[in-house]
Amino acid sequence: MPLDAPVLACIAGEIHKLLPVKIDKIHQPYSDEFLFSCFGMGASFKLLISLNSQHGRCHIFDGTRENPVNPSAFCMLLRKHFGGSKLVAVEGVPFERMLKLVFEVYDPLSGLSKKQILLELTGKSANLIIANEQGLIIDAWRKPEPKHPGDREIAAGLPYELPPTGGRWQPVTLAADAFAALLGQLPPGVTIEKFLLKHWYGLSNLSIKQIAAAAALEADTVCQELTAEQRAALYGAFAAWARRVAASEFTPTALYDAQGHAVDCSALAVPNPPAGLSAGAVANLNEAVAAIFNHRHELARFHEAKQNLAKKIGHQLDKTRAKLAKQQDEAARAERGDEYRICGELLTTYSYQVPKGGSEARLVNYYDPDGAELAIVLNPALTAQENAQSYFKKYQKAKKGQQAIALQIARTQESIDYLESIESLITSAQSLADLKLVQEEIELADGRPAKPKALAREKAKKAMRRETPAEPRQYRTPSGHTILVGRNNLQNDKLTFKVADPTDWWFHTQKIPGSHVILRPQPGVAVDDETLNYACQLAAYFSKAQNSTKVPVDYTQRKNVKKPPGSKPGYVIYDYFKTAIITPDPQLLAEVGVEPPQ
Repeated sequence: MPLDAPVLACIAGEIHKLLPVKIDKIHQPYSDEFLFSCFGMGASFKLLISLNSQHGRCHIFDGTRENPVNPSAFCMLLRKHFGGSKLVAVEGVPFERMLKLVFEVYDPLSGLSKKQILLELTGKSANLIIANEQGLIIDAWRKPEPKHPGDREIAAGLPYELPPTGGRWQPVTLAADAFAALLGQLPPGVTIEKFLLKHWYGLSNLSIKQIAAAAALEADTVCQELTAEQRAALYGAFAAWARRVAASEFTPTALYDAQGHAVDCSALAVPNPPAGLSAGAVANLNEAVAAIFNHRHELARFHEAKQNLAKKIGHQLDKTRAKLAKQQDEAARAERGDEYRICGELLTTYSYQVPKGGSEARLVNYYDPDGAELAIVLNPALTAQENAQSYFKKYQKAKKGQQAIALQIARTQESIDYLESIESLITSAQSLADLKLVQEEIELADGRPAKPKALAREKAKKAMRRETPAEPRQYRTPSGHTILVGRNNLQNDKLTFKVADPTDWWFHTQKIPGSHVILRPQPGVAVDDETLNYACQLAAYFSKAQNSTKVPVDYTQRKNVKKPPGSKPGYVIYDYFKTAIITPDPQLLAEVGVEPPQ
């Protein structure tokens, strides 16, 4: 749902009523998003600017964002030009998906002057351009290279130009008769929607549908099928829409789905909402837009972060599995050491049969059930005993190599198991907070147990940010028992060995990466099979086998769970356990408060 020009103009008008305000802080929570903290006599608020290709917008924001410790160069540039300045105007550009923000800036040398931020919320080409009072460009977030002669150029010192319109006109620039004539010249099959989008800018799909509905038509009606009266009605509806927008005669409206969630909005009334949606007037379009985009923003960031993390771990897994395959090949070659030993023993036993100065000896292999001869390659310069000792040395070398490669294979397999556990945590993550914890573990461990110095540095950073440590997922059974689920391997260790009591119940999928699950019985209430089943359901759901059937889940008391010294985060051994076969059931999971995946 990209914001159209009327919505942006309405938002600008609402913000303008709160001005002037002083810019106190400027942050950049994401690479394409900026937050301006504004303080004034009448109001204090945060102004969010997003240049996201799918969710570009500008509106008052009442949520929170986590700010990077180190701001980007462009964020520092914004602070340089606008930190401590006064925002005095926010204006829409007629029928453009643009906003102009005007600031009063005081410089000790040059005194008071004005600077502008020009926002172009145009999808993939969205941009934030800084210009002076005369409209000369100072800098820009995106500075694309012109592809053709005459293309618009965005560079410091050049006068700012509006984005190209692609040959389209501003609504409405044609008289009724010219409009009708243009309709008559269209090729077959062109609908009202395509006709309006091709010839005029500033329109959205929703506004076109409302224009068509006002003329008692459908947006997908083929223009060639329109009668003269219908063409006149379409022009009248289009002209009326354009006049209301030009005069800022706005009626902020939100569109709601069947669950009552705001999913779209309009600066004008929507008497004919799309199928499945209802329309309602709202007092403030900024609030409506914030509500619509907040959930979309979180969901988009969540899926993006999840995909990036999964890709990173998948790449590490591919490399580690390839490493294991090479080590296994080396192990297979090292197993030839027994052949060297046999050659040495046969040369020792049958030394009298070995030809002096020969390059080969054929001796009976008494290890062969059939007593077949074995051809042994000799060094002609050595005696039979010296050749035997040469083979024994090769055997000892291969034996040592076999032991070393076996240790390397065990370590590599341990790394694969650990990375697969990370992969499982990414799969079962339900929020950005979950992914953040996994990301922290990846940064600390990087496939290896976290070093104490790295942990200390991270703790110091968290202390500086005054962050509250993330808690494990917590669920409650109908009988009142508490079930805790770890969000990453570091938390799994803490949950199992620091939080859980020895008599609490511990759950984990059998030989399948997943979260540690702790069942903390309510005092005085027995743990029945139903409660155990809920905990098993959670263990299966928060594992790599989340979408599988007949998942084996082991459970035992926490006192039976041990962590081997030096093992990777999340790795444990356990005994005296029982196994339940579980198929994750969405209904049972919902009963303890698990929300469906986003």
